[in-house]
Amino acid sequence: MNPRQVAILLMVAVMCLWGSTFVVTKATFEEVPPLTLAFLRVSIGALVLLPFALQRRRQAPAGLPLPWKAILQLGSIGVAFYYLTFNLGMSLTSASQGALVQSCIPAMTALVAVVLLRERASRLRLLGIALSIIGVLIIFSGAAGDSAGASLLGNTLIFLSVIAWGVYTSLAKRMSEHDPVVVTACIVGCGAAMLLPAAAFELRNVPLPSLSMQGWFGVFYLGVLASGIAFLVYNYALRYMEAGHAGVFANLIPVIGVLSGIVVLHDPLSWRSIAGGIVVMLGVWITGADKAAVAG
Repeated sequence: MNPRQVAILLMVAVMCLWGSTFVVTKATFEEVPPLTLAFLRVSIGALVLLPFALQRRRQAPAGLPLPWKAILQLGSIGVAFYYLTFNLGMSLTSASQGALVQSCIPAMTALVAVVLLRERASRLRLLGIALSIIGVLIIFSGAAGDSAGASLLGNTLIFLSVIAWGVYTSLAKRMSEHDPVVVTACIVGCGAAMLLPAAAFELRNVPLPSLSMQGWFGVFYLGVLASGIAFLVYNYALRYMEAGHAGVFANLIPVIGVLSGIVVLHDPLSWRSIAGGIVVMLGVWITGADKAAVAG
């Protein structure tokens, strides 16, 4: 296989890995509380990235200092706040519901880019964003009828994590001149430090969790694979494909998340939730099609 074909296979593998994190997160909550799991996941991910970042930093040209103010800002928004809201939300709703809500990330990122970066917004792009928001509202209305008790509060918290990721992505575009591995390792490390007080507060009146093999697998999977190695593989695959094409693969994440939630955790889904997910994906597709047209 040529490098591009390998990159496509790796990109699919990474998206499947990220899509499965909804189920793994829910399962690991049985042994590790949400804020503590967020801290462990991010800390392990930072440790995985650290040696690669140090190597890349030594090879980088001298004279380009790291933008620590921006790194702290991105660490607080895209790591600490993101995982606080995501994990708390996932502890209150089902894996499938969480995946459906997060499926609107591309459209919300486009909306934030319009607001923060003043990017041009065509009518088609605005239509896609509006459809995604409508789809999320339909999902919210469907959550109330789910027999599993998927929480409106949980879905709202996950939607806040979506907005945080959109803001993070828009702000991160301003750091394109820096090595992505080095900058990401610093951002994740700062985020881990910010999550430590939350984890300590959560464990203040309870003993440290004693993990089974399943619990350790969950922590390893989320920290080493999903938060560390997956980023490195994703970064490698991007070398051999256009960013626009890579974005298409992100649509696999909610599909894998919903299917794995249904198959593994037997998550029930109301017809309104399914309809909302379809509307969200339609909005994301329209938004992405507009981006492709603009880029061409």
